[in-house]
Amino acid sequence: MMSPLTFVTVVFEAEVPLLELQARSMSRYLDPASVEDIVILDNCVLGLSGRSRRRLLREYGALQSRVRFVRTSELIDPGATGGWRSQQAAKLAIARRVQTTHYVVLDAKNHFTRAASASEFVDTAGRAFGRSHPYTSHPLRGSLVWTLTYLGAGASLAEHALGAFPPTATPFVFDTDTVRALMDDIERRSGLAFADEFERRKLLEFFLYAGWVETRGPGLAALRNNRSVPSPTVWPKAASVDGVRAAIAEHRREDAAVFAVHRQVLAAADPAARDRIAEAWSAFGLFPDAASAGRFIRRFRRRYLPAIVWTRGVERLRRALGHGKRAPRLTSPEPRSETAAI
Repeated sequence: MMSPLTFVTVVFEAEVPLLELQARSMSRYLDPASVEDIVILDNCVLGLSGRSRRRLLREYGALQSRVRFVRTSELIDPGATGGWRSQQAAKLAIARRVQTTHYVVLDAKNHFTRAASASEFVDTAGRAFGRSHPYTSHPLRGSLVWTLTYLGAGASLAEHALGAFPPTATPFVFDTDTVRALMDDIERRSGLAFADEFERRKLLEFFLYAGWVETRGPGLAALRNNRSVPSPTVWPKAASVDGVRAAIAEHRREDAAVFAVHRQVLAAADPAARDRIAEAWSAFGLFPDAASAGRFIRRFRRRYLPAIVWTRGVERLRRALGHGKRAPRLTSPEPRSETAAI
């Protein structure tokens, strides 16, 4: 029998409804024997309200006793980083509180669509699933090279990585002990707390993990099985009927257990694309019918912009009052992740 996993999701104000949908999908489809803990990394400016926590716990159903809420500020100094970067650093920092051999990082936009267990993420030899892809012409090529340079990778390794390297999208499976070793190493070498160095060097969490494994760890082949963990996603650049149909077709072709719809798609897509998403969610069994899914999307849209405006306003106010002072920055490519915040 495979060992259970810890599932980790980061959330901020605008994505709370999507996290409720993810919780519903985990309750419906995720094998309880595969779940040790579900950790919600609360990156809301003022923290999730009691009402939001109660709504989320109800959606987790029989899994709710395994849910833990952890403020990102408990893991990293809020003065070191903030917003999108604090989400990234927290995905690694949580390893110091994870009890399982592996943990699976999700975004709030991910939701399960069929019965799934730990075997979707880790093989029987204890290697995490995750297929690599090329970065030769990828928008994040510069960030990958920057990270590898920071880690001291040689030219041959950098060239190899550009040809095939793990993705920066979720679900992403981490080896817990390796993440702890990575953070200890970075703190020892830099003389700074992990989050301070993470922000100062403007790193990306997934590149940092995979790059460290290749340069200073046992190598990716020792920890990863090159089988994909498919999670077709409707991205903002494909917020159209055709884009939604393409993602659904990929989901069917890959027999994927996870699907994703980016929050900006729900906010910006035209009615026809939104209707297609609602139909898909109903077909996945996450809503009783497309009309119910459509009402969910309309509620999300009404709340989305106010949530974004409010969050940014509070963050600006906190900075003006002297909270959340950032660490000094060095010159580097400004990374733009596939999971970056608006």
